[in-house]
Amino acid sequence: MNKNILKIHPGVLDNKRHSLLDKLYPYAKDYILGGGTALALSLNHRKSFDFDFFGSNPIPKNLLEKLSNTIPIGNVAVDSADELTFFTKNKIKVTFLYYPFGHSFPKETLENGLKVFGIKDIAIKKAYTIGRRGEYRDYFDLYTILKNKYMDLSEIIAFVKKVYGNVFDEKIFLTQLIYFEDLRNFDIIPASLSKLPKPEEIKRFFENLIKNYV
Repeated sequence: MNKNILKIHPGVLDNKRHSLLDKLYPYAKDYILGGGTALALSLNHRKSFDFDFFGSNPIPKNLLEKLSNTIPIGNVAVDSADELTFFTKNKIKVTFLYYPFGHSFPKETLENGLKVFGIKDIAIKKAYTIGRRGEYRDYFDLYTILKNKYMDLSEIIAFVKKVYGNVFDEKIFLTQLIYFEDLRNFDIIPASLSKLPKPEEIKRFFENLIKNYV
């Protein structure tokens, strides 16, 4: 199999999410799958539950209507030109985002044809999210990327500045990176039998990185 084709690991997506992803494909051809699910499909490091699609144009007004012809839609959380977020009847969260920042590195392709952000682009977004106060899974994902040396901290920060400009505050990001006090939901389900690091281990890892960076 071509190394640029990503296999959908059964340990990452359960059957109902795999089925939903295939149903989403006709509506997501102009979007790129990102977030934790995209990273999990590349690294097979944890189970993932949501789908985040990023597009370079505003969300079409009729996208929700089109999706409802194929997908059983439950609650709609946001429906605007910038974001469409809904939950299926099976309580799976799906988001389509207007994302005008593009990508800095080559995209990957899933075995079903969907385009996926590469690991480095996901790292950039994760760092930006943490700087604006992300969730524990964002910290875990960034830890996995850094621990496995797909990027180093200085490289990530340089690219976040390049992509997001003055919207990104490096000082706040570094502060947030080691502030775990208000984080909730530490439950990460591994995609394999590998042992997960504890939150305090991840925090110490970030503290050591920052010492060397600063």
